Amino acid sequence: MTSVLKPKRGLFYLLVLIHTGVLAQFNEGRLITEHFYTEIPFEYVHDKIVIEASMNGVSGRYLLDTGAMCILFKDSTYHKLPAGYRMNIGDATGKKQEAEVIVMPSITVGELTYEAIPTLYVDMFEGPFKCLGYKGIIGSNLLRFGAFKIDWTKQKLIIADSFQTLRSDKLVESKLLVNKQQSSPFIKVKVNGKPIKWVLVDTGSGDSFVLNNNTAHWLKKKKVLTKPIYQSSGTNSHGAWGAGDYESEIFSQLTLKLGHINTENAVIETSAGQSKIGMKVLELGDFILDYPQKRFFFQFNEPSQLKLDSFGIDFIMDDDKFIVNGIWQGSPAAASGIEKGDILEDIEGADMKNKSSCDVFLSLKDVTQNKKTLTFHFIKPHDQSRNTVTLSRIEF
Repeated sequence: MTSVLKPKRGLFYLLVLIHTGVLAQFNEGRLITEHFYTEIPFEYVHDKIVIEASMNGVSGRYLLDTGAMCILFKDSTYHKLPAGYRMNIGDATGKKQEAEVIVMPSITVGELTYEAIPTLYVDMFEGPFKCLGYKGIIGSNLLRFGAFKIDWTKQKLIIADSFQTLRSDKLVESKLLVNKQQSSPFIKVKVNGKPIKWVLVDTGSGDSFVLNNNTAHWLKKKKVLTKPIYQSSGTNSHGAWGAGDYESEIFSQLTLKLGHINTENAVIETSAGQSKIGMKVLELGDFILDYPQKRFFFQFNEPSQLKLDSFGIDFIMDDDKFIVNGIWQGSPAAASGIEKGDILEDIEGADMKNKSSCDVFLSLKDVTQNKKTLTFHFIKPHDQSRNTVTLSRIEF
């Protein structure tokens, strides 16, 4: 099947890919039920799948993130947990920080109970993540015991002991690689016919298809990729330990093969993190991740166009301020006097001065998504001078 993929670029992408040193082992613990099937309603907000779950009695909303291990966020409530151990953990932007790992006594997801699952026990992540109200993350080191399906029609996450319970004849099967470290799932991808091994299937990412910068450089040397249509001096992504600070590029008019599914006229971005397929692709159809049998099932529900658009500026959230972290070279924004480090004071229609940073973040998409032009108000940090710029949306 052929579809046209064009990832839509918002003001922020919140990336939470947790990875560690090669000696770390998070595939421990057990599911106490041998044969199982459970259906769990989910929300789909801010390009994230969110379910109700409980970690040792801490109940609430948890992000479903196949690119991460299980995580519980510390809060003002006392959590009675066993003593853990500390180790360096890297995030999606490549930053590393020491964090505590707990062998979680009990995790409940739907009707299923898991025991002794290694779980990061950390303070709430910096940036916009704190605005989303999650208690933590349900990651692949818990999901690995069975197969799960995202059913968009029923708006349910279905977890079962066998993919055969979930399978539909309409879904196309691809080989899945499950890594030994934390059971993160990967599939094969081809870019303009050139194989890329392997690409993360990441439900925690709001991206479409993203290539690692080093992989993109290799593809350019092989003449598979040519000149990017835009380059940015920064990024709008946030990892567990803060905002990313790497250059990124956009390439267009590409042919992608995701497993056994061909896509044409695709637009892709690059980043310093793992090459990945995010929710802007996965939301286009039902999909199944079968960890035990190492199979991935996916099919677009219908041919879809997913646009990438931008005003040519990348923002990050830092100390409750929205900061310019990148400007797209060659765009009108680059010629308007906007500089990296400028503070966003207001956006036309957002009324940022009278809202908290979280209120702004949570409402920004609704305010801006249907606007062809927007007026931005900036403050220069070095002299507090102001710059007002009206920009048109760039569509790819």
